[in-house]
Parts: sequence; structure tokens; C-alpha cells
Amino acid sequence: MRSLALLLAALAPLAASAEDPKPAEWKGTVGAGLIVLTGNSDTTTFTGGAAASRETLGWIMSTKAAGAYGRTRQPGGGAAATTTALNGAFQLRLDRKLGEIWTVYALGGLEFDHVAAVEYRTLAELGGSAQWIDVKEADWQKVALRVDLGLRYGYEARRAYYGTALGALPGAELVAPRLGLAFRYGFSKEVFFTEEAEVLPTVSDSGRVLAKSVSKLSSRLGAAVTLGVGYTVVHDTRPAEGKEKTDTALAALLEVGF
Repeated sequence: MRSLALLLAALAPLAASAEDPKPAEWKGTVGAGLIVLTGNSDTTTFTGGAAASRETLGWIMSTKAAGAYGRTRQPGGGAAATTTALNGAFQLRLDRKLGEIWTVYALGGLEFDHVAAVEYRTLAELGGSAQWIDVKEADWQKVALRVDLGLRYGYEARRAYYGTALGALPGAELVAPRLGLAFRYGFSKEVFFTEEAEVLPTVSDSGRVLAKSVSKLSSRLGAAVTLGVGYTVVHDTRPAEGKEKTDTALAALLEVGF
């Protein structure tokens, strides 16, 4: 009996570790950028973003958010300040892994861009994803490529916030297949390039196409701190009345990982 008790005592830690695996942890980044011009021009622009993901038991939950706010004032301070940027986006995604390459996913989110007369845009999507390339060297990612194919539904409420004709504008329903990709290339452990792009040819509004590209080159300044330069292009073939079809943004971001 004494031998049996000693054996059970020795096996107890192993059983506990099998029943209580190490809990999954959130991993992600938080970043911000600021541009302030004074003197002959008086402009302030703030950008921010965050992304996080958690994988456990074959499920991957990820979320991301981004926003920008900008104001400019004519030299001398005589004229009222003008809003040059006021937008934000939030997205939550849940993937279920089907082996090493394939996943199925569902996502939802909310976006707005008051300068582009988008009061809000809701979105919901179901689809499948494939991790075609996943190359690692030691403890860093060399090359990665993921492709999404899904069906998105959303509604875009429009309102003119700036200009002479203010007020509500006709909204637009969005039903569209979505092709998206996420690409990463590491020149080294410290320097890497990322690209996120998507295109949505709508079937609810024949001829309307939405496309977005976010390119970023980042360099590590420390174990958890990176400095990046990003270029964003957003294109809508049928924007709100009086608005441009293409918006671009060039920004520098200081990011902290966790």
C-alpha cells in the first residue's frame, strides 16, 4: 500500500498538467502616430491602431481597430478650423481550423468616415481561408501568405457632415463576394514587410467595386517596439455624391507588442 501511495503521488503532477494545459494568451500590437505642423501651416493629425489574436483548441479569435483624426487651420487664425480626417473601424473575426491549411471563418464589424460622408457601415461575412505559405526561420516569420474568400453583407448610411449641403444622403446596401489576402515577408528578424488587401465587387449595386490596400514596412527598435511606415489606399467606384473615389494615407506608426 505504501508503494502504491508513492506511485500515485508521483503521477499526480503529470495528471494535473494533462488536465490543465497552459492557457492560451492574447498576442498583438498597439500603435499610434502624430503629425503636428505649425508656422505657415497649422495642422494636427492623429492615427492609431490595435490588433490582437488568441488561438486555443483549434479556434482563432482575432480583432483589430483603427482610426484617424485631423484638423487644420489657416495661418493667422482668422478662419475656423477644418476637419481633414475623422474615421474609425472595428472588426472581430473567429476562425475554425480544418487541418494545417484550411479554416472557415465568420466576422463582423463597424466602420465610419465622416469626411467621406459615411455615417456608418455595418458588415458581416462568412467564408473560408487558406494559409498557402508559412515559412519560419528559428523564432521569426520569414514568409506567410493567407487568402480569404467570403460573402459579405453590409449597409452604408450616408450623411454630409461638411460642405454647404448638410444632412442625410441616400444609403447603400452591400452584398458582395470578398477576395482578401494577408502577406508578410521578413528581410530579417528586425525588418519585415506586410500587406493586407481586399476587393469586393458588389452584386447588390451592379458596377460598384470597393478595394483597400494597407502596406507597411516595419523595423524593430527593441524586443517589443517597432517603427513602421504605412501606406493605405481605399477605392470606391461609387462613393457618396460629391466625394472622391480614392483616398490615400501615408503614416508613420510606433507600435508596442504584447
